Amino acid sequence: MNKRHIRVLVNIVTINNKGVFIAWLLKFRKIQSMGCEININGGSFVKKVDLLNCDLYKFNQRFSEVKNIQSDRGLFSLTMFFLLQNIKAIFRLFKIKCQSFDVVYSPSSVLDLVIFPFFLKLAQKKIVWVSVFDNTVSLRGSGKKIVRLSAWIFFQISVFLLRYADKIFVISAELKDYLVSRGFQEQKIMVSLNGIENDLIKKAKQVGSFSLDGLFIGRINRQKGVYDLLQVLVIIKKILPNFKLGIMGRGDYGTEINFRKKTQALGLSNNVVFLGYLDGQKKFDVIKSSKCFIFLSHNESFGIALLEAVCSGINAFVYDMDVYKKIYSNNEIKMYRQNDYQGVAQGVVDLFQSGKFYNKNGVKLLGRYDWGKIGALEYRSFFQ
Repeated sequence: MNKRHIRVLVNIVTINNKGVFIAWLLKFRKIQSMGCEININGGSFVKKVDLLNCDLYKFNQRFSEVKNIQSDRGLFSLTMFFLLQNIKAIFRLFKIKCQSFDVVYSPSSVLDLVIFPFFLKLAQKKIVWVSVFDNTVSLRGSGKKIVRLSAWIFFQISVFLLRYADKIFVISAELKDYLVSRGFQEQKIMVSLNGIENDLIKKAKQVGSFSLDGLFIGRINRQKGVYDLLQVLVIIKKILPNFKLGIMGRGDYGTEINFRKKTQALGLSNNVVFLGYLDGQKKFDVIKSSKCFIFLSHNESFGIALLEAVCSGINAFVYDMDVYKKIYSNNEIKMYRQNDYQGVAQGVVDLFQSGKFYNKNGVKLLGRYDWGKIGALEYRSFFQ
C-alpha cells in the first residue's frame, strides 16, 4: 500500500474538555510525518488533524468539541460519559465505515477505547486494527472492592475484544508474555516501549516560584501510593518540619476529597501543595525545580512520570519492582520494600542532609525513550 494514501482513524471516543494526552499527539505527529493522514474519532465527531504545522499544546487546548465534561467527576458519572460516547460512535459506524480508513488505532487498551474498533473491525474486515496494551488489572490490592471488581471485569472484556486486533503494541516484555499466556498469537504482538517528552526536559529551567522539596506526579488514587506518601511525609516532617510536597495530578471527585481530608487529619495541610493537572513546559519546569521525586505506586507497567523526573536530574524514591530494574540498571533510582515508610523517609532525609540533589546517572537516560521513535516503529508495523 502506498504510504502516501494511508488513512488512520485514531479512536479517542472518550475525549473530554482537557483534550488528548500529549504523548499520543507526539506519536501521531511522527506517524503523520511518514505520510499518513490522521483523523481523530471523538465519538460524536471525526476530525482530520494537522499535527505537523502546529504547537501541539496550543492545539490540544482548543481541540476538543466535547464541552463541560469534568474528568474529576465521580466514577459513575465518568462511566456514563464513556458509555454515551461509545454509543454515539457506534451509531456513526456505517458513516465511518464508508470513509474508507485503512487503519483504526486504539492508543490504549482500556475498554472505553477498544469497543468501537471491535465493532468497526466486524463491519469492515479489511481495516487494520492496531492497539497499545499498556497495563493489566488485578483483583488484589487496596481500595474499594466494588471499584476493583468493576475495573477487573472491564479489563477482562477489553482483553477478549483485543483478540480481534491485527497488531498489539505492548510497553514491556512482561506484558507480551502476559498476552501470550492468555492465548494471543505471538506474531501479532510487538514490544514498542514508552517514551517521554525529551525536548521539554532539555528546555526546562529551575523557577523559584515552583520550588518544592518533594514531588509526586500521577493520579490521586490509592494504588498510586498517595496515602503511602502521607505516611512518609509524617515521618519526614519530624526532622524537616517545613518540607513541601507537591501533588501534580487529579483523581475522581470522591477520592480527591477523601485524600484532602486525610492530609488535614494528619496535620499536613501546610506541607502538601496541590498543583492539579499540568502539562507542557510548565510541568517540566516544576519537575526541574523540585529537589526529589517520591513515587510509591504499588503496581506499574513502566512509570512514565518517574522516568521524566529521573531524566530531569532529580533523585527518585520508589517501591521495589522488577519493571524498574530493567530500566534503571545504574543506580538512577532508590528502591525500598513496599510499605517501608520509615526507609523511604530516611532516604529522603539523608538526601537533604547530604545536599547532593543532582542525579547525574538519571540524566544519562535522556534520549533513550522518545515518542517519535516509537511512533515510527509502530507505523512500520501496521501492515506486517
